[in-house]
Amino acid sequence: MLYSEKVFAQLRFAIVVAVIAIACVVGGVWLLLVANQVSDGSGLLAAGTLMAGILRLFAVLHVRVQNESLNARFGPWGLNLPAEQIESVRAETYRWGSYCGWGMRWGMDEGRAGRAMSVPFLRSGVIVETKECGRHYINSRRPVELAAAVNRIVEGPDGAGA
Repeated sequence: MLYSEKVFAQLRFAIVVAVIAIACVVGGVWLLLVANQVSDGSGLLAAGTLMAGILRLFAVLHVRVQNESLNARFGPWGLNLPAEQIESVRAETYRWGSYCGWGMRWGMDEGRAGRAMSVPFLRSGVIVETKECGRHYINSRRPVELAAAVNRIVEGPDGAGA
């Protein structure tokens, strides 16, 4: 493995979502057990559980550069780019509007369709352009190191290119 990083969402964001999720779960349990309001309690409990699950899945982006590919994943979902498909990579600030938000997003950036793998409120990462005209964004707290690792696999072991 040439590069590995766990990109965590900002702590303030994660704490706010976690507190809201816990409040929903506690409120839902209270409504179910104490107030005997089954529909309201069930809805609140389900909302809190769903928020906790979403936070668990999308608060950490796993980025790996291996000998032949670049992988970025949120839980079981992600982006896998083989080295031979990558045209170029460079560190760049995330443009939220190009992909309409954070998380696993699809969008257009400078006329090229692609995916963004981004954690909330982090604006650093890399742009990966593919030979099939795709333009993908991957968050990183160490974008220069990530770009260098991807460039190493694209160039191949002899530096001649994949």
